[in-house]
Amino acid sequence: MLRIDKILAYPIEVPLVEPFETSYRRAVTSPTVIVELHAGDFVGYGEATPVRQVTGEDVNTVQHDLMTAAQALVGADLSQYRLSARKLSETLPQGKSACTGVEIAMLDAYCKSLNIPIYSLFGGAPIRIETDVTIAICPPDHARERAIELRAKGFNIFKVKVGKDQEEDLARVVAISEGAPGCTFVLDANQGYTPAQAVKFVKSVQERNLSIRLVEQPVDAADLNGLRYVTEHVDVPVFADEAAQTPAEVLEVVRYKAADGVNVKLMKAGMIGALTISSICRAAKLDLMFGCMLETHIGQAASVQVACGTNSFSVFDLDSDMLIDKQPIAGGVIRKGPYIKLAGGVGLGCEVDKSALETFLKRD
Repeated sequence: MLRIDKILAYPIEVPLVEPFETSYRRAVTSPTVIVELHAGDFVGYGEATPVRQVTGEDVNTVQHDLMTAAQALVGADLSQYRLSARKLSETLPQGKSACTGVEIAMLDAYCKSLNIPIYSLFGGAPIRIETDVTIAICPPDHARERAIELRAKGFNIFKVKVGKDQEEDLARVVAISEGAPGCTFVLDANQGYTPAQAVKFVKSVQERNLSIRLVEQPVDAADLNGLRYVTEHVDVPVFADEAAQTPAEVLEVVRYKAADGVNVKLMKAGMIGALTISSICRAAKLDLMFGCMLETHIGQAASVQVACGTNSFSVFDLDSDMLIDKQPIAGGVIRKGPYIKLAGGVGLGCEVDKSALETFLKRD
């Protein structure tokens, strides 16, 4: 029987390729915490990437929560990862990404002990995934240049951050369509619009004969009636993101008939929560999208492992490797243009360069 011996935390800050701006924040780096879990001879790695505006956490709260998690889980049977995940959520009800980091590390170590990849534990199979690529809020000319560059790499689905200024948002979308003619859009407002503004914006994009795959979280997360209004008044799928962070919140989205689909992110829901949300959405006939929050290869690989393990997702926003400039993590996934697949190996299939970690350590 393998038991958890210790849990360590390494707060790091990885640089981004360029500033990443949404309706509620602007970032030039991604602060994250690498989790290292020891169980006998096996070491599992996880990641907690907090975004205060989404999960209410930051690196400092995550580090504190990971100390609490270590006290709660040391000595626990590694094979009882679901029981440990429940204990974590009860011990740290506000520590969403912290709990996720430990869950990923537990599953990485456990599957290493079984000599299998994580997706096999869930009964799935490795698949090739086509991801979108994100263009953050930026001037139209820059958006057009990025679109030309990314189209040359084979990308055809562009996730565009909007929700700050409708005229500028529309100009950005049009500029991208000029740089990548015939592309498809995922429009992500990050809660930036009112219901009426969201409907108006979608129709203004459609009037220009541009293809919209879906609209993501157009209104405030707490406004499920407003989200339903948008869903009922546009003829493209509307997905909940910030409004559907946990299985309980997804059930509310279903009850309100507020959206056509849900964007699942590990840093909101955790590994086990993502599996639960997948089951809820399949039962409710809601579409599923897998998203990310500027994670390193660890978080990205964990997301792909769940996606392969369930084979329930139809839209993928797993492009953090395209947005991060350098990181001390290798492996996990292999990218070829818009397509990613698992790199192979047991557990996550990731390798942490401990010698390079010092360069990225976050210091206040």
